[in-house]
Amino acid sequence: MLKPNLSRSRERHRCARAALAVCLALSLGAQVKADLAREARIKAVLVIRLVKFVEWPGETRAEPLNICTWGESSTTAGLHGLQGQSVREREIRVRKLATTASGPDSRGCQVLFVSDGAPELSPGALKGTGNPALLTISEMPDFRKYGGIISLITQDNRVAFDIHLGNARESGLQIGAPLLQLARVVN
Repeated sequence: MLKPNLSRSRERHRCARAALAVCLALSLGAQVKADLAREARIKAVLVIRLVKFVEWPGETRAEPLNICTWGESSTTAGLHGLQGQSVREREIRVRKLATTASGPDSRGCQVLFVSDGAPELSPGALKGTGNPALLTISEMPDFRKYGGIISLITQDNRVAFDIHLGNARESGLQIGAPLLQLARVVN
């Protein structure tokens, strides 16, 4: 008679452990999603802060600052959430660019955020986007080889950035000294 009760007890313990494991896995999954959403918000706000230290040729403060996004990611969603705010007395307008065979058509944009979910780029692809004075920012690896200017990097649970000064100069953009001092790498 003891064996059936012992067997039921073990089965209950196994079920309880399995339920606990499922609960733990679900809570860890929720934590990972929360961490990713937090990182995306941090990156979106960082993009806006970076813009404060960039000057465009012929810039007028009365015009809105057009930030365009290309590709899908949680960071692009975070940027769209900043629509209507202002930076350096300029209203932020965010719009999503359509994907074309030759890459993004960024006419009218001052900033182009290329998500790591964007279609594959060929080297130098961002230089022929239809807009010579374009600040390009991305979280994709090796962004510099595509003509990118600022690369966002997650390192040791922190978001940092590299500045590719040669690409900025080719675009006619002036990057402020305070931003250069905060960059992880300037080349």
